[in-house]
Amino acid sequence: MFITLGVFLVALTVVVNVGWIVINWRRVAPLIFGVIFWFDHRRTIGEYRFSGARIRRNEQQDSFLNAVTHELKTPIASIRMYLETLESRHLDEPQRREFYRIMLEDTDRLLGTVSRC
Repeated sequence: MFITLGVFLVALTVVVNVGWIVINWRRVAPLIFGVIFWFDHRRTIGEYRFSGARIRRNEQQDSFLNAVTHELKTPIASIRMYLETLESRHLDEPQRREFYRIMLEDTDRLLGTVSRC
């Protein structure tokens, strides 16, 4: 919808601007204003064209940040859960060691994610 609206508005401004220049080709002042507005119109079209690229780049950055945030939060939540379990319950030694092993793996995963960024 936005592309269609943009194309329509660009076409409309081209028609109006060219019509203005054609109608006023004998009078100097309106012709000069028409030519100035024509060049300004071309600059506006260029900005409109590049705004789509900026929007796509911003979406990619947001997606990247969301993925990195998720990759950082998951091991932190896991480590916290195991620490809360260790703190609140009495566990036998093999189960404690298993929890420590899992927390160390999550810490390694977290460090790997941070070092890649």
